Amino acid sequence: MDEVQKLMRSPLNKTCQLDPAPLWLVKDMCDLLSPFLTSLFSRYLDTVCFPTELKQAVVRPILKKNGLDDSALKNFRPVSNLSFISKLLEKIVQTRIQAFFDSNGLMPKMQSAYRRFHSTETAVTKVFSDLLLAADNGQMLALCLLDLTAAFDTVDHDLLLLRLERQFGLRGIMLVVGGGAVFSRWFQM
Repeated sequence: MDEVQKLMRSPLNKTCQLDPAPLWLVKDMCDLLSPFLTSLFSRYLDTVCFPTELKQAVVRPILKKNGLDDSALKNFRPVSNLSFISKLLEKIVQTRIQAFFDSNGLMPKMQSAYRRFHSTETAVTKVFSDLLLAADNGQMLALCLLDLTAAFDTVDHDLLLLRLERQFGLRGIMLVVGGGAVFSRWFQM
């Protein structure tokens, strides 16, 4: 319950027109609502059920970069605005998966994405440092850069699930909901 209360009070949440009540009211009533939401989330995770209502989003087209032609659809990307409860459940699952990966040493040491205190800046700093060290040692240098725009759109989901199972040890029901059902038994909410 403390975890749900903490997440409910966090400032990162934005309101969505799908939310049945204004976010300020939900946060004001956090102490009253958190036991109910904790029970609800535990049930979702135990039954590996992500309700259809929580899968709904308000999708808006956003221009990819300022200055692009706003009459061409290819210059827009869809941005989904999810309900507060959906984002809350997603954050709980993400926190548990990250804790599992961290406690079992499953995150690659040089991984910058999706890690606390890491970013594109740390990745670029590492590459720059490696280049400087190689140059200082008189080694030949070559740098190949790839544009990975929309890289997630090209992910083979079957291959991803296979890798999660074989490399990271996520099996069975854990793969269905990103670890939710099993993690809910391992960690108290």
